[in-house]
Amino acid sequence: MTAAPSRAASPGTSRPRRRVFSLDLIRALATLIIVLTHVNNPFLTDGRYLLTNQPFGVYVGDLGVSLFLIVSGASLATTYHGPLNLRVFFWKRFKGIYPMFWIAWLLGTLYFFVDMGGHPLNVAPARSLIWTVLGVDGLVANFGVHTAYLLGEWFLGFIILFYLVFPLLLAGVERWPKTTAAIILGLYLASLYVLRDGASFPSSVILTVRLPELVFGMYLVRYVTKVPPVVVVPALAMLVVTSVLVGTIPKDVATTAVGISVFLILTVLAPWVQIGPVSEAVTLVSTYSYPVFLVHHVIIYKLFLYSGLDYGSFYPVQLVVMLGVVCVLTLALAVALDRLTSRVVAMTARAFAGRWWRPQALVTGPDQQEGR
Repeated sequence: MTAAPSRAASPGTSRPRRRVFSLDLIRALATLIIVLTHVNNPFLTDGRYLLTNQPFGVYVGDLGVSLFLIVSGASLATTYHGPLNLRVFFWKRFKGIYPMFWIAWLLGTLYFFVDMGGHPLNVAPARSLIWTVLGVDGLVANFGVHTAYLLGEWFLGFIILFYLVFPLLLAGVERWPKTTAAIILGLYLASLYVLRDGASFPSSVILTVRLPELVFGMYLVRYVTKVPPVVVVPALAMLVVTSVLVGTIPKDVATTAVGISVFLILTVLAPWVQIGPVSEAVTLVSTYSYPVFLVHHVIIYKLFLYSGLDYGSFYPVQLVVMLGVVCVLTLALAVALDRLTSRVVAMTARAFAGRWWRPQALVTGPDQQEGR
């Protein structure tokens, strides 16, 4: 499951960064599933969506999110071990999330401002921008709050919450694994019970409902050296049972069961598909999964809602080509966003380096340069 680090990592630090193909594979597939989900959305009313919209009895988007949550927990547990240096951990998370999100949101808003005659999709009161600054506008919008949400959906805000509680979860998984598992199971069951009659918001955005998926990846990385192939049998059985019981068991339970089962199957299958071309494609998509997640909405909005294409009359082969167009344009825009973000971050770091508040001419004048 995990590769041995090249050198020992001291407590409170991250381990040396290395690629784990199985995690990259699952992250890449989850990314493609999310893109497919939103390409499918315009066709849900007429049932002409691509491939499937209900794999194993659960919504395809829920499967993609479940895989993302499990791989997020596994990836962090692969990289970090406690006790964490909280300042280093949170600063790294901040740099990895916010600059790219803010840049993508600003560019997307400006684009739609021009494209839609001064009325972008995410018009909202100025006071609601605090939610966008915090990166949780998509999440709080699910609770009836009017926000300037454009990119990231609820998932970005949810991942930010996960990062906030990750140090506590990591300590529990490493120091009190059985007690932590029992507490998480209790919170999960209690949440399902409280939400059993439905609510005004989706239950899938509640942290305690998704904790089993998040910590499953953490436990797997921490305590299982290699997932045995025999685990495929019960995982497949779980998929069959869930498919049969669809509609009779809570949706969140089905999502958890299917997500974990598919994750285990993919983990076992990963070594068998780790050939050159597949590895390169997986690494590419996995590396840019975050910017892909941010920008694919804009591509889909434009192509399906405002391009003038008569996609309602498309044959299946044309829908497949449309998916390919979305993927190619999304990846190109994601790479561009990643490089732009790197440039902006580097420029900002230089601009505020040292005694940035002092006039440069006074600091590096001719006398200082000549040593006088």
